[in-house]
Amino acid sequence: MLLYYLIAFFQIVFCVALVGLILLHSGKGGGLSSSLGGGMGSTFSGTTIMEKNLTRLTIIVLGLFALTNIALFFLA
Repeated sequence: MLLYYLIAFFQIVFCVALVGLILLHSGKGGGLSSSLGGGMGSTFSGTTIMEKNLTRLTIIVLGLFALTNIALFFLA
């Protein structure tokens, strides 16, 4: 039972982190990441290094969120 609550706690943490990371992404209007310096210098591809790292971190947190979903499904 303790494992269930521990995984549920991590799912809540990953959920809140995922919402925050998605809000940091720049959309058509610039997003919140441009206010943190993400819109300053851009590479030849048109995206900043900060934006690429933010995308990688978002994908990692998304994967962890999906794993906790699957774990809670099988533990329930």
